[in-house]
Amino acid sequence: MDTSETISTSQNWAEFLEGHKLFPSVIHKWLNVMARLVVHTHLKEGDVLGELIVAFMTVSYMDIDDLMSLSHRDSHHGAQYFLRSLFERTVTLKYISQNPEQAEIFRDFDAVDWDQVLQGINVLTGTSLDEPALGNLAAHAKEARKKYKQAPCTQCGLRKQTSWTTLSSKDMAGKVGMGHMHLHSFLIPSKLIHPTFWGTMSRFDGNSPMYNTLNCAHQLLVETILVHRRHFIGAKDVTPMMVATIREFLRFWVFAETSFDGVLTRGQERDGHRIYY
Repeated sequence: MDTSETISTSQNWAEFLEGHKLFPSVIHKWLNVMARLVVHTHLKEGDVLGELIVAFMTVSYMDIDDLMSLSHRDSHHGAQYFLRSLFERTVTLKYISQNPEQAEIFRDFDAVDWDQVLQGINVLTGTSLDEPALGNLAAHAKEARKKYKQAPCTQCGLRKQTSWTTLSSKDMAGKVGMGHMHLHSFLIPSKLIHPTFWGTMSRFDGNSPMYNTLNCAHQLLVETILVHRRHFIGAKDVTPMMVATIREFLRFWVFAETSFDGVLTRGQERDGHRIYY
């Protein structure tokens, strides 16, 4: 069965611009907004969530910029690789922002990551940290592995938890109202990244995922700005910037499968756009 039409609209960059001439300038505009928000954000001491938001936003800025560069060059499968990382980061950020107690849990898993990286460097090159840094890291990593249940199961030999959370990407996306994006932003990119038969033949057949890639990337850009505004404005009310980001999205994509957590339903004009959620 030919499913190419249900997966994506087959187009190249030039054809896309025929109906979306201002799209690059709008993305550029909101990337500049993201950059200004990062630069002018004043972090308070002990605001772990705020630090994560600024750090995640900075890296997402780079991912969107790279994704747009590849799309412009008609390297649409390459753009999918950045889409997946952008999606995972945005979902994680939104989940932590809605569950602030998870911020320190996410941060503390860093000891396990550092330990794995340094062990890999040691095996490859024979170099390592000097004491007492090495001992301190090993102790933190040991405690983290207990906390995150990193020890293998005595019965099956498998690890019970391999990351900072037991939630899958799909489950976490569902919890933050982004489950509708999982297919195009995670599942399909994963099939392309890994050596799957489906992903290999999809690239071989020349199917272009560009349209869905750009749509999802734009949604993720909006979600990132909304998270920043909610945290640093410190108010539940919708701000003009939040409304503007969504209106610009609807300007090109006509409808959304989400209300963006109610931003479009709390007394804001919809400008005649159809909102699906």
